[in-house]
Amino acid sequence: MMLRSGIRNSAAVLAVAVFAAGRFAVGATFFDTTADNFDGNAHMDIASVNVTDNGTNITFQVNLSGSLASPNDWGKYVIGISTSPATGDFGSPVGNPWGRNIAMADGTDAWIGSWADSGGGFQPWTYSGGAWSQNGSGLPVLSGNSTTITTSLASLGLSPGQTFEFDVYTSGGNGGDSANDSAANLSQSTNNWGGPYTTPAGAGLSYTTSVPEPASIALIGLAFVAMGACLRRRS
Repeated sequence: MMLRSGIRNSAAVLAVAVFAAGRFAVGATFFDTTADNFDGNAHMDIASVNVTDNGTNITFQVNLSGSLASPNDWGKYVIGISTSPATGDFGSPVGNPWGRNIAMADGTDAWIGSWADSGGGFQPWTYSGGAWSQNGSGLPVLSGNSTTITTSLASLGLSPGQTFEFDVYTSGGNGGDSANDSAANLSQSTNNWGGPYTTPAGAGLSYTTSVPEPASIALIGLAFVAMGACLRRRS
């Protein structure tokens, strides 16, 4: 009974610690003008973007005006990230690893390319030394009018407490396609599939990642120490 009680108590401390750490996650919602995409497809029209992070992972939820269900699942939902106007891919019109006619005037340092068809998928990329590197892959959560992408800060070259500029775009399935819609642009981004489109300098959306509070980290450490003590008594 003492062993069970000890494990139960330490588990309770761990639960409180995790809850406390989660409380310090930050987030923001960015709204976009609707019905501003030239092609008129509702699933290519960004309504808003929710961004949250916990100091380790970051989540982008892209909310659209129309459903992502088949046959409207062919859209591509991509994110450009600039960490400094002095670094990144300054290619024009192509400033990304997907060959889209999309760029950021402040340089694209990281990129997420995602799709909704075939069950969906996404790829996080970073740019360094004049080349793009893919840092793993994952599956977005597709639900109704939204696609939600969660990846590690490290996969995008980001750190806790870092401020970065970003833009979210909808695009077609061909390499030369551009930004049908831009979350950072309240007006129409392009008037044709090929664009091109560049997010102007300083015009991207801004977000600062969270820093886990030391007290929360200490609580988690205390919980694991308590659980370790219980296990030692058992052995």
